[in-house]
Amino acid sequence: MIIIPREKPAAQDLNSYYLKIDKLLEHYQGALGTGGVYFKSPVSEGVIFFDEDNLLNGYYKGKKEEFKGSAALNKIKETVSKNNYSVTVYYILPERVYYWANLSNAEQLYSDLSSEFTDLEALIKKMENEKVTGYIDVKLNQNSGGGLLFIYNGEVIGGASAQGDGELDRSVEYRDDLIKRSREVGGIFNVKKIQLSKITTLAKPSEIKSAKPVLKSSKPAHPNKSTVRPQKDPQRVLRMLQDLLVLLEKVVRSNKRIKVDFETLLNKEFVNKVDQYDFLDPFAAEFRYSHGKVTFNGTASQKELVVSIVECVKDMTAGLGMTAVFRKYLATWKKKYTDEIIDFNIEM
Repeated sequence: MIIIPREKPAAQDLNSYYLKIDKLLEHYQGALGTGGVYFKSPVSEGVIFFDEDNLLNGYYKGKKEEFKGSAALNKIKETVSKNNYSVTVYYILPERVYYWANLSNAEQLYSDLSSEFTDLEALIKKMENEKVTGYIDVKLNQNSGGGLLFIYNGEVIGGASAQGDGELDRSVEYRDDLIKRSREVGGIFNVKKIQLSKITTLAKPSEIKSAKPVLKSSKPAHPNKSTVRPQKDPQRVLRMLQDLLVLLEKVVRSNKRIKVDFETLLNKEFVNKVDQYDFLDPFAAEFRYSHGKVTFNGTASQKELVVSIVECVKDMTAGLGMTAVFRKYLATWKKKYTDEIIDFNIEM
């Protein structure tokens, strides 16, 4: 099972028979900066991760064999025409691409932790406190399956079911369900850690033409390196935040137990965040939501603005005990703003 964030393809359903892989990689290095190319056929699958300068890693899985690194690049190159792959290209956030590229290189941190002595939720909390980057492999008893929980700098950024096909599930519900089932039937937990400081690159795209790409160590990929994507349309970003707050207001107003005016509750949440985001100060009115409309006349970056409002919404719904209810309203909003959700790494 190959794991790669697959929310929004940059290109899909390409036939490998007609592609020059090195040219394809060079093109999307320039167009996207960071991402992954996923190859799928009835008998095998593979992935090549890249940043704007280099190929970061590769992984290949057939019916009876698996390869990673340079061997995976070679195997994909050898089979690209005869296996007739369906090829899909995905953008991956610059700060996260090194994580996904090195998932197959993770090192054992804790092995065979039994649920009899270790609670999964407590284990996740430990990873959070220690700012671990890696993943937890959960194997449940009674043939109940299990799954993976992916952790980046202590934060759970998604999961994947052991019975699935590698699709990433970013919902809190997936994590909570795995915790619940681990308590009901028990299981074993293995924790692996990704050492981002040890990352090296494999090759430049043109070098996969040769039979054996040489592992490059003279220019290690830096996990903090960031490719800046073009700025999003400012008005569309504001509309996205406006629609999010309109949804929140609808949910809050529908709860008859809440007697306080919605805008009062929202401004109270803004005040709680002023030390971190001064542009949310209701008295300065740089950012304002009133009567279903958002206005902003400050100088904060789009990233800061989006992060601050998403944090306010998450904290407000949690404080009101409405997180689960609010998530039911988000499907249409997420579909409408898929590009922005990926670009700004919004997780709700």
